[in-house]
Amino acid sequence: MQKIAFFVDGGYFVRRIKFYHRKHFEAHALEPQHIVTATYNLVRKHQENLGRDELYRIYYYDAPPLEKQIRYPRPAPGHQTPGTWNSKNEPGYIFQTELHKQLRASRKLALRMGKLSNSGQWQVKDLALEELLANKKQFSDLTNEDFYYSVQQKGVDTRIGVDITTLTLNHYADTIVLFASDADFVPVAKLARTHGVDVVLDPLWGNVDSDLKTHIDGKKSFDLVNQLKNILGHEPEPRPKWWNEKLRQA
Repeated sequence: MQKIAFFVDGGYFVRRIKFYHRKHFEAHALEPQHIVTATYNLVRKHQENLGRDELYRIYYYDAPPLEKQIRYPRPAPGHQTPGTWNSKNEPGYIFQTELHKQLRASRKLALRMGKLSNSGQWQVKDLALEELLANKKQFSDLTNEDFYYSVQQKGVDTRIGVDITTLTLNHYADTIVLFASDADFVPVAKLARTHGVDVVLDPLWGNVDSDLKTHIDGKKSFDLVNQLKNILGHEPEPRPKWWNEKLRQA
């Protein structure tokens, strides 16, 4: 019996799910448990599609949420100096903390945690930047809502490399599915294929790095709108023009 293993770029996975949630289900809350359910649903879909009955393990890679108190980039109206921003009060911190808790308790899933860089910086959000470039807004018009705090993950790539190398060289699985899109997976995808492992990529309908396309054996994504419909128990609104439940594979 052939075994299959899954490698999930957690940050990318959540962003893609939230993208479709924001476009079609914004009126309905997306909870950490929904991310866990989506992970297992897509794993099952790939197993059925590839005819792989035995799951070796799901490897899920992420970093802990930011725990920091720093000054806002701009003072609040009526104030001379910026106030203090506490990342632990942010919805994203609460969401990610609960998600990691549930993942750790999940069957056949290994949560691999990297670290966050010690340095970070405030960045202007895309929409605000577009308005600045179009002269629709001046820099003096920006508020703290126009910024986000950017910090880089560290150590995730190393953990991915070690896990896929160990799995490949010890013949723990015959097939691996990557939930990812960027070039970080290229070296280990090449190694796995060299040793006879079938490497399938699921970019969750996102853009794929051209180098990664070269070093996989196949690419497959499933209908994320239908996944969210089933998980949330609501119809998409607005309904995608391309979407037809009877014709698309859920």
